[in-house]
Amino acid sequence: MAEDGTSLACASSAKEHEVAGCPAYEILGLSLVDGILVEADGIPIHAVESDDDENTEGGFSATDEESSASVTAVERLAIDDIVLANKLKWTCPGESSEGRTCSAPGKNSRCTHSSYGTSNAESMADLEDMIGPNVDGGLIFTLKVLPNDYNSKGENNLKILSSKDYNVKAKIPKARRKMPFPITSNDFYNSLHRIGSSMGENDEAEDEEGYGDLWDRNARSITAYKSKEASPPRWLFTGVINGWPGLPMPLEVLKITGREPSFIGRHAKGWSTLWDCEKDGKFGGKAPYDCKIASEEKGLQVKVKLRASQWSAHGWSQSSPGFVYWVEGQHVGGKVNPPLTVTYGTNLISRFKCPEEEDIVSTRVHMISHRYATGGRVETQKEKLTYHSLVLLEWNHKKYCSVVEIGFLNGLGGYKCKSSWYADKDSEESSLYVAYPPEMVSPWKETMSEIRVHDVPYADLNAFLGFMKKYDGHKGRFVDTSVNFSHDVRLTYRSRRNVATYLLNYIRRDTTYSQMKRNCQTFAADLCGFLAGKKDVQPYHPVNQIQYTGQKHKFLYESSAY
Repeated sequence: MAEDGTSLACASSAKEHEVAGCPAYEILGLSLVDGILVEADGIPIHAVESDDDENTEGGFSATDEESSASVTAVERLAIDDIVLANKLKWTCPGESSEGRTCSAPGKNSRCTHSSYGTSNAESMADLEDMIGPNVDGGLIFTLKVLPNDYNSKGENNLKILSSKDYNVKAKIPKARRKMPFPITSNDFYNSLHRIGSSMGENDEAEDEEGYGDLWDRNARSITAYKSKEASPPRWLFTGVINGWPGLPMPLEVLKITGREPSFIGRHAKGWSTLWDCEKDGKFGGKAPYDCKIASEEKGLQVKVKLRASQWSAHGWSQSSPGFVYWVEGQHVGGKVNPPLTVTYGTNLISRFKCPEEEDIVSTRVHMISHRYATGGRVETQKEKLTYHSLVLLEWNHKKYCSVVEIGFLNGLGGYKCKSSWYADKDSEESSLYVAYPPEMVSPWKETMSEIRVHDVPYADLNAFLGFMKKYDGHKGRFVDTSVNFSHDVRLTYRSRRNVATYLLNYIRRDTTYSQMKRNCQTFAADLCGFLAGKKDVQPYHPVNQIQYTGQKHKFLYESSAY
């Protein structure tokens, strides 16, 4: 009996049960020690008899002698599907029965619960430090504010929210929708916090000193805000929005807009500003709450524009900038789906720090291109022209290769980490999803990019192509795979730590993504040409070659110096 009360039942069938390529006992977190099936803490696992009174032939109760079953016998264990699913499926700690809340929202990549009306900051000063200066540059997010009674008439008559975005069981919006993120009016306004002082407070203080009528009130207030003694009011949102743990908190409210839900309102009048952080907040002394009652009385559709701290445009955390991550764990001869480690940003430099003679060295570089499988659906004309290019790096130790590619920012984190480079890609909770830091789980942005490095358990190019061939075809993962470039790595400094540094320099100089000018194919051409010391490497497809201008120099120079 396992600690959580689950039990194993041995079937008379000799069929070997495997999930995602692993023996079932490994999937359950069990292991074999001298042929004995044991828990993670080393305690032998004893199966119990079946509860089926009518047919107990498959029932199994292990005695001390029986517990020494051979490996083959253990692999033939038939595990009840429900028991397996319960063991495999991760649940949030303290999750409520209806699934609306949990006790630690946003603390795990797989947690899809939201949190409103609270703040992790101990004080307003903490919030001010977290948001930083009031300057442009941070990532922009938008909310769709739902009336509090948006679902009062049932799931088939929702206000503003589409029925496909509604969780019928929990009676809340479905988690992890695209922008604008749905949020109820109460949840939004209850999650706001003010930092700085309002104009009214400054005015009253100066009036008490006897200067109230000596100069223009607005000019006086603006001057006060520019002084060191006072800072203008800013309104910050804190929480976990729509189950996205990676949204960088706090977010500053920039603008609230509204429009009438009628046909004329949507197509003729359009959106109008209800509250602006500069005009109404900074200089008008109004809080965002001031437009709440009016918008609700008029039944307006409301959207909110928010801005994250300036550092959010440069990395997943303030302490480790750089939209580059590296996934370790897979190696030749290892487990099919081993525990993985994900490291991102400048933390890669410290992680890979070691004596020079001990660091692994890149030896060969390859460019591989393919189209994506459609699942059997007929390809569109655009899909027939769309190729993804990746770079495969071979290392001198021959324990693994590394796939290096560029893509949409949060392209994997916003898609349950379904990476084509892992055998369990289509699992509900893949090994990569389990390992992913929660701060990296955000909706993808098609105008920004991230560099992804995945160690894969293949010693060289031929072994890796064998893996791709296994998933070839429109019902697999890859279509029309080809190797477009192969060469020795000729850089003097070509260790793993060197490569990580080059990638960080490249992405920190330019985080944009463009289907024509800066994409997976242009990046692959840049990296292959840089590592191999070749000047004539081009993107794979002729369409991408038209506007291609090599950016190999961006790998070399310290990005913070620009």
